[in-house]
Amino acid sequence: MTLGLPGHLARDSLSRALAHAGHCAAWVCLGLGVVVGAIGATVGGDSVGWTGAALCALMALTLLLVARRPTVTWTLLYLVVGTGTVLALTVIVMDPAYRFETTNNVILALPRVALVLVGGAGAGSVLGITWAALGYGLGEAAAFLGAALAGGAWSPNVAAATAFGIVVVVRTFDGVSRRSDSRRETGLHRASQQTRELAIRHDYELRATARLHDTALSHLVAIAAAGSGPVDERLRDGIRQDLGLIVGRDWAIDHGHGPGAGDRAGVARRTDAAGGPDGEGAGTDDAPTLEHAFAAAANAGLDVRMTGDLAVLGLLGRSRAAALDAAVAQCLINVARHADVDEAELAIGYGGGEVTVAVMDSGVGFDESEVPEDRIGLRTSIRARIEQEGGAVRLWSTKGIGTTIVLTVPEGGE
Repeated sequence: MTLGLPGHLARDSLSRALAHAGHCAAWVCLGLGVVVGAIGATVGGDSVGWTGAALCALMALTLLLVARRPTVTWTLLYLVVGTGTVLALTVIVMDPAYRFETTNNVILALPRVALVLVGGAGAGSVLGITWAALGYGLGEAAAFLGAALAGGAWSPNVAAATAFGIVVVVRTFDGVSRRSDSRRETGLHRASQQTRELAIRHDYELRATARLHDTALSHLVAIAAAGSGPVDERLRDGIRQDLGLIVGRDWAIDHGHGPGAGDRAGVARRTDAAGGPDGEGAGTDDAPTLEHAFAAAANAGLDVRMTGDLAVLGLLGRSRAAALDAAVAQCLINVARHADVDEAELAIGYGGGEVTVAVMDSGVGFDESEVPEDRIGLRTSIRARIEQEGGAVRLWSTKGIGTTIVLTVPEGGE
């Protein structure tokens, strides 16, 4: 039984709870001993009753110290005081004047039960049973010695034996059930860890597939658009650096931003909504842009008309902005490859805590349900990449009219 507590807290908490319950029962027994002694002294006129009451009170006080500071020293002191109390009370009670036949009587049961319920230092079922067994053994030994000194008959005390049996059963059940709970908790922890590992593995597989697809496809499109003759040196450098990223350790990181991104991919060729040239790219060096997307479009020979403000990309974390940039780049490459047009429109906006980029073309259009399963551009490089960042992708396409893809990602992120 763990009461819903974590495994590392359940052991100490339950041990303290069981020990406190035992202490309360022991105080009740010792309190009854004090009352019986006081009644015998006041009503019966037997002054020895005060001695018994004082011994029980001393034992209760020592148990209070154990409850407040459950150390080995205080526990051993309580056992010594308790043993002495049982010995003295046995000598007193077994006097022939009181007519008790054996030590198995209610008066001597009170301090002996209190000895069994010592609780003691440490936590755990084994320690609890060990202290209880020590208390039970010392109590019986003291009663045997006291009976021998008083000339009475010794007999095991049923009440003390019952209390010891209850302690053993409760502590054993606690230990067994806690081990079972611990095994279940370990199994759940292992299953949870495996789930996390699978999720991480799936994430990296998607990143790897998208990165390989984007890199290979964008460069093939750029080479095809360049026509015959030598490949532009700038394109060579871009291919060389992207191949370095794929085989390097940081292949799973989106590199659409950062120093040198624009130099590597080439200068974006686009016009704004008014038709004016805007070939240098928007934004500052430390703000997210769509450099990778515009560079991919330029390499593919695609003109892009943009409306909206690139500054809204600054609301995104660098990783989320890079994922959006890569997804938009894939959209533009798809336009260049499949739409049979040489221009596209790009709209950027912000609203409701989300940054939205719409990629539109007036090309041949297509039916998404007819896209083969082995085509991973839309499925992995666009949709899966955006969904990994908590965003959504919506697509409208009509054959002969064109295609619109809307990418939405929430602001913030890493």
